[in-house]
Amino acid sequence: MTGVRCATRGTQVVAHRGASVAAPEHTHHAYELAVAQGADVLEVDVRATVDGELVVVHDPTLLRTAGDPRRVDYVTRADLEGLTPCLRPLTLDAVLEAHGQAIRLLIELKDPQPWWERLLVEAVDRHGLADRVALQSFDLSALRRLRLFAQHLPLASLHRGRPSSRTLDAVARYVTGVCVHHVHADAALVGAARSRGLTAHAWTVNSAPDIARALAAGVDGVITDVPGVAAASVQAAWLADAA
Repeated sequence: MTGVRCATRGTQVVAHRGASVAAPEHTHHAYELAVAQGADVLEVDVRATVDGELVVVHDPTLLRTAGDPRRVDYVTRADLEGLTPCLRPLTLDAVLEAHGQAIRLLIELKDPQPWWERLLVEAVDRHGLADRVALQSFDLSALRRLRLFAQHLPLASLHRGRPSSRTLDAVARYVTGVCVHHVHADAALVGAARSRGLTAHAWTVNSAPDIARALAAGVDGVITDVPGVAAASVQAAWLADAA
């Protein structure tokens, strides 16, 4: 979780959409497989339908995952009920209920809007998972809004490029961690984040050499489609350090 290092191995393995190489992303099977493969955290993408159903889906449309070209924010709960059950995206409530007590969750807000950001925080609190959930987004405005009414939840800013010192200074006012593309996750970036009281996670890291490089840089967590590979790499690094 952003803000907390894994107590047993030092670096968290965050399963990106579950074990999404081995199973369909954002399904119960993908999440359960991630747990079995040694993940510490599940990364979960959330969007809202036009009538306020929070659903777990990465893309703006349902085309890639359900064969339906409609935008998620244009459809209703009833529209989703009309989809084939195996293609229907999970609701956030279903994910929180099924997995929130088994593993920590890193929830990414996709294209967030103020009206449903509050619904998301309310869902986390309703399930009693405030101590097991962190939120992240590329949308810095959304993170600033969340800080005002979700002070009890860790927040992380996502960055496609390498965040500058000025950017790190700015986000440190309202987040507890930064998540950067793994090509930017070097020791200098980790040190710059730590000097501002921030954790640093690398995304999306899938090859063993890239995972090893991120671990050597000292990241607090690796976000990965292959949690089994990452867990083995983290364990090997931990054992080597302990020897």
